[in-house]
Amino acid sequence: MGDRFIPATQRWMVCGLLLFATTLNYLDRQTVSVLAERIQANLHIGNEALGWVFSAFYYAYTAAQLAVGRLLDRGRLRLLFGLGVLGWSLACALTGLARDFASLLMFRILLALMESFNWPGAMQIVARVMPERERALANGVFTSGTSIGALIAPGILLTLANRFGWNVPFFAVGSLGLF
Repeated sequence: MGDRFIPATQRWMVCGLLLFATTLNYLDRQTVSVLAERIQANLHIGNEALGWVFSAFYYAYTAAQLAVGRLLDRGRLRLLFGLGVLGWSLACALTGLARDFASLLMFRILLALMESFNWPGAMQIVARVMPERERALANGVFTSGTSIGALIAPGILLTLANRFGWNVPFFAVGSLGLF
């Protein structure tokens, strides 16, 4: 497509939305790490079980990116990327309903599968809407969401958890994806 079909203002608006999605993606994945002690106490799980939760997330995430990349190359990119954001937001919110190790593990694997839409999808969107001379900057803008998400996670998540309980941050962060 390039800049012949999409005005600059719209291209950079798309890039801003990708920044928001990537920030949300990293905010979602930080919830268990930031709230680990509270989750362990509430669900009565030890360090080993928590380690399995973290590992399962990354195994599922890595494997799913290969399949999702292929799917995004062949399918309707906007629809599939939007479903990915909706899916990872729902998975994050569901994690607040976890009642034991098995449900926590299941919701985190679901989160990993859905979050795997972000990188291949965002890069494909940038390639489609940005002219070649703007792609590196656009990729730099949206990938900065990883640092933003990691930076804001502790403050937001701990404030919500201190005020409302360990599971409310999952509901709050998950609801952001509906935006």
